[in-house]
Amino acid sequence: MIWTEEQVRALVTDTGTLKRGLDLAMPPKWSNLGRTDTTAWGECAGSGSKPYQVGIDLTEPAFKCSCPSRVFPCKHGAGLLLLMARQAELFTGTTPPPWLAEWLDKRQQTQSKKATPAPAAKATATETAAPSSTATADVAEPEVAGLVSEARLQRMQRGAAELLMWLQDLISAGLAQTENQPRTFWENQAARLVDDQLPGLAAVLRELATLRYAGLDWPERLLARLGELYLLVRAFLRLAQLPPELQQDVLQLVGINIKKEDVLAQQPTVADTWLVVGQVTKEEERLLVRRTWLWGQATNRYALVLEYSFGGQAFATALVPVGQYVGSLAFYPSACPLRAVPTGSWTFNGIRPQIKPASSSVADFLDAYAAALGQLPWLREWPVTLHEVVPQLSPNEQATLYRPAEQLQLPLRCDAEQAWQLLAISGGHPLTVFGEWNGHAFFPIMHWTAPVVATTAVSA
Repeated sequence: MIWTEEQVRALVTDTGTLKRGLDLAMPPKWSNLGRTDTTAWGECAGSGSKPYQVGIDLTEPAFKCSCPSRVFPCKHGAGLLLLMARQAELFTGTTPPPWLAEWLDKRQQTQSKKATPAPAAKATATETAAPSSTATADVAEPEVAGLVSEARLQRMQRGAAELLMWLQDLISAGLAQTENQPRTFWENQAARLVDDQLPGLAAVLRELATLRYAGLDWPERLLARLGELYLLVRAFLRLAQLPPELQQDVLQLVGINIKKEDVLAQQPTVADTWLVVGQVTKEEERLLVRRTWLWGQATNRYALVLEYSFGGQAFATALVPVGQYVGSLAFYPSACPLRAVPTGSWTFNGIRPQIKPASSSVADFLDAYAAALGQLPWLREWPVTLHEVVPQLSPNEQATLYRPAEQLQLPLRCDAEQAWQLLAISGGHPLTVFGEWNGHAFFPIMHWTAPVVATTAVSA
């Protein structure tokens, strides 16, 4: 079982523990290091005369340490796992010490007692692991009134009607007029939307302000985004006429979020063995936003777990890149369900770099994206896995993915450094790449080269 530092960082969700673990991930602090295929151990020097005995069951992972900390993993466990990821050659011992063997035996006995009869459990899991169309068929659709009061809804729609007139005036005057407008032109309108309790629409306006002069094609992109915003406002003003699933999408886009607890309580769950196929962390003002893509091996279904960290707090779920998890997800109600929440029964099943999602041809995934866009016109990222693609870089550093089997090229949406890294790792040979398609370009997140994973997580 191979661990990378990125995977360890994703596993240790407590930022304080991670920082202290990084300080301990140095060879002089450790002695009696060893490992097997399923365990790792070592002794860490502390302030006392006796070193701390630290062990890891790599199959979950689970941690044991003789220090008094009640946090698992503690800083010693995090430091040991980080050291193993960085310098695995230091772990020369092959026989677990008696204290570790005793702990592992107790864990095995406890797990045996908790085990459920295999036939019944497997039958239940198979029945619940249904595709998205089946999983949501028999669920009562939540009503708009359950998410927002009538008084607030009326206030929001008045604000949306004012924005609609503002957009019509903007288009009537022509986009050229925006070149002479200060940033407050957009910000003032965004502030009014915040006052009208429409933070989602306000965020879109602030994003539009950043598109000016951002590339040679900025007028076309600005016009397209204005069109999307206009369609969203019109949809919100006709909310009662929309299908229930699309109502939920529109409400979330304008700024009304459904609580995770409500999703778990109201939505059906999809059981599967899920592989973490991509993870992107992005900083937005004082927030860290993490998008984690999962792929269900039985359902062949993608799921997006979206989480936020404020002020350096840990993310709620420890999701390790190329980690395998057994459990259930509850999907947010949507015309095109992608975002999901892990349920309480969520078990880590080890690192699985050799497993990769089923591939799609370029023509097939473009058709699937077009169908999804027909269901949800404001769809941003569409998950895609492509096998046998070759990264290429033109003389002007325009990066593309070339698929020889179809003789098709896809433009890449990444900076020059990431494009060069992808090209260098491939060496001109085909790769399997997972990423996000936004309708114009492909953003590479993870790629596979035989026999191991080369890239596990990126920051945007």
